[in-house]
Amino acid sequence: MDVPSVTEKGAPPEAERAVSKATWRQTALRFAIGSVATGAFLWLFLRQAAIGDAWREIRKLPGWSIAGSVGFVVVNSAFIALRWRYLFAAARYQTSTPRLFAIFCVGAGANNVLPARGGDLLRIAATSQQFKVPAFVAVGTLFAERLLDGLVLSVWILMGALMIGESGVLLLAGVGLSAGTALGMVLVGLAARRPEDTETFVWRLTGRLPPRWRQRIGRAMANFVLGLGAFRQRKHLSRVLWTSVAIWLANFGLYVLLGKSFGVELGVGGYFLLEGVGNLALGVPATAAGLGSFDYLTLVSAKELGVSDELATPYVLTVHAMVVLPVTILGLLCLKSAFPRAFSSIGNWMRSR
Repeated sequence: MDVPSVTEKGAPPEAERAVSKATWRQTALRFAIGSVATGAFLWLFLRQAAIGDAWREIRKLPGWSIAGSVGFVVVNSAFIALRWRYLFAAARYQTSTPRLFAIFCVGAGANNVLPARGGDLLRIAATSQQFKVPAFVAVGTLFAERLLDGLVLSVWILMGALMIGESGVLLLAGVGLSAGTALGMVLVGLAARRPEDTETFVWRLTGRLPPRWRQRIGRAMANFVLGLGAFRQRKHLSRVLWTSVAIWLANFGLYVLLGKSFGVELGVGGYFLLEGVGNLALGVPATAAGLGSFDYLTLVSAKELGVSDELATPYVLTVHAMVVLPVTILGLLCLKSAFPRAFSSIGNWMRSR
């Protein structure tokens, strides 16, 4: 899971230049890896996909299925905004679900366009502007989101494999991912409940750094752990867990609705598997929007579950389009709500000319 880098003000010029250079190199490396991964997955996907035939099937879709899919995307995004408010509340910051909805849509839309999850930086900047949330507190909430999503999706894969009687790679993947995310939850819970011990550990780990850098890293880690506050109390944890399940149930509805529209014959377990594999594939390093990785891995999984070649490709392409396009459009529509100061400054500048 990527954690965005944030440089604090007041650092020495040499330090700022060093951090900027390191950040540029990391971004360039991620972009290069993502480009290679995207190209490889696209090549593998196009070897199996008949795009012309798929487009003819997609054109037959009824309008109500597209409208329903967009509805599921909006509900999914609303639950993500609500969970984010719960995460901030656990960190003792008061926010607004409608504003967080706008900020999330802008960030998610930008992630669908920008490489290296650049939209996450927009989310951090917007919450800082609107709610005075320190950058690394927001980073902590984003990390918590990734962990919670990974937990639910790994359980989806495990549950789906058990429901259809799968005893091979998919079941082992579900067991491994579920165990890994459960261990992550335990470790994050310990860090959140014992922030002093975590800060002491980081303080010792950075003992050879210059004092100014050491202090900044210490403050950043303290804010990051504060952003994990939902793992500190049962009340907060239960709220972020139920909203995480609701988020992926809404997404599950999209998979089922489009599957039924195409005539894809899969049981509930099959759809759980496809959703888990597809959305975890979005986390594979790629240039943007899971291009290539989502399509290929979901296509292979659909065929393994018995979906015909004629239906698998149009189904996968349509699901990917519904996951990406509506939230990207929402992000464009919500730009002003997410960054009101920027639009106000632009308006004042235009009126002054």
